[in-house]
Amino acid sequence: MRLLAHRTHADGAPSLDGWLERSVRGGDLGRTVTRGISWTLLSNWVSAGLQIATTVVLARLLTPADFGLMAMALTLTVVVTQFRQLGLSQAVVQREQLTWVQVNALFWINAAAGVLLALIVAAAGVPLAAFYGEPAVVPLCAALGAGFVFSGLAVQHGALLNRAMQFRRIAVRNMAAGVLSSVAAVAAALLGMGVWSLVVQNVSVLVIVTALNWWAVPWRPSRPSALREALPLLAFGAHVSVANLCYTLSRQADNVIIGRVLDAGALGLYSRAYSLLMLPLRQLKTPVQAVMVPALASLQGEPQRYRDAYRRAVSGLSHAGMPAVVVMAVTSHELVQVVLGEQWVGAAPLFQILAVAGFVQLVSTTTGWIFTSTGRGSAYAGWAAINGVVTVGGFAVGVRWGVTGVAASYAATQLLLLVPAFVVACRDTALSPADPFRAMARPVVVSAAVLLVSVTVRMSVDLPALGSLAATCGAAAAAWGLCLAVWPRARGELRDLVSIAKRRKTRSSRGATSAGGDHA
Repeated sequence: MRLLAHRTHADGAPSLDGWLERSVRGGDLGRTVTRGISWTLLSNWVSAGLQIATTVVLARLLTPADFGLMAMALTLTVVVTQFRQLGLSQAVVQREQLTWVQVNALFWINAAAGVLLALIVAAAGVPLAAFYGEPAVVPLCAALGAGFVFSGLAVQHGALLNRAMQFRRIAVRNMAAGVLSSVAAVAAALLGMGVWSLVVQNVSVLVIVTALNWWAVPWRPSRPSALREALPLLAFGAHVSVANLCYTLSRQADNVIIGRVLDAGALGLYSRAYSLLMLPLRQLKTPVQAVMVPALASLQGEPQRYRDAYRRAVSGLSHAGMPAVVVMAVTSHELVQVVLGEQWVGAAPLFQILAVAGFVQLVSTTTGWIFTSTGRGSAYAGWAAINGVVTVGGFAVGVRWGVTGVAASYAATQLLLLVPAFVVACRDTALSPADPFRAMARPVVVSAAVLLVSVTVRMSVDLPALGSLAATCGAAAAAWGLCLAVWPRARGELRDLVSIAKRRKTRSSRGATSAGGDHA
């Protein structure tokens, strides 16, 4: 793969031709990944804070019925959204050699898919309205469908931003779109638009992202032609879409089974426990994934660097996330009381059980990085299907013991699938199935120390919920910091989360770049 040392603008963005190449020199990869994770973390945290603030404001301006109507209208979009990109964004990021002919063909495929999905969502309004007995759902679905038209026009420009590793631009785009759409929603609510203010927020963010993508990437599509050139990428994208759909359906199956077999109260406790656990973990995992997939894809031809980058990312992610999961599990009773309120304390035992799954998933979800960055879409789809069957089967068995059985089955299946997942994902790659387990060895030891301290402090203090939570978390943080202070290798692994390719190696087969830089 050719690495550009010159086809860039003064602001660091690639020139038009440069968007097809990996736009960073080998020696700049570590700096690019470091900054990328920093910018993406900032974007996610700002977006999460903005989402919470906007919800607080809208909750005071709208009625529960407004939010209920919106939830009804969004019923189908959870599934349809999995086909919004058709996996073609990942195909562009992963592809080692790419042409403008292929990008142009993919653009028109995404645009056509956007129109088709818009029609599907709009048409779904009628049966959904009949199912829920709410005629107001019909126009809401029609309006929500329009968002898919705009998102179809944004996919390829966004994919080029990812391929070029323009993470700062992506982060600024996401934050700007979030702020503007939230302002639009609040303004609409103040004007008395009711549930339509939620539609404004949903659709406007897609419109704004599309506009910003087109502004950031200078390429403009030409007339549709040579669609045959896109077939290899379309096949890969189809496999990725199938994998995403399988994971989405398996993750929705627990809610469906609980709601069907048990009751709304049990589902409420389970869903709140799961959401409370996953909210902070997503803020950690999603930004790292957004940076690591294009970074690993750029290292496909360099097995040792690929392996080193992956192991460093997994180690850093585990050091940051595993101790946090442990502390949340130990303080689940107090955490639920403080965050959700006294009426939700029944969710605390479920939270503890689900924390086992969260602990495992910090590492198991990185199999998606491997499948996607190496272009093994068929294997990805196949494993996702197996994962889905086992997970849903576990839910079906576990529900016999109530909502606790569902939570326990989820934790058990995630543990059961962990080793097979890496055996499949690492096949025919630079990685061995042992690599991720070696990468998380020290984080597991640190987490065990944090667990011991957390349990001891929690059992020793007799304080109200907030005081107990603060004391336990403070002691856990001290134990975590002490472990890192006395264990340099563990400290270095955490540092690698934001400096994954700090130690650069010169590739003997290529030598120095034309600009005189070394390689990561």
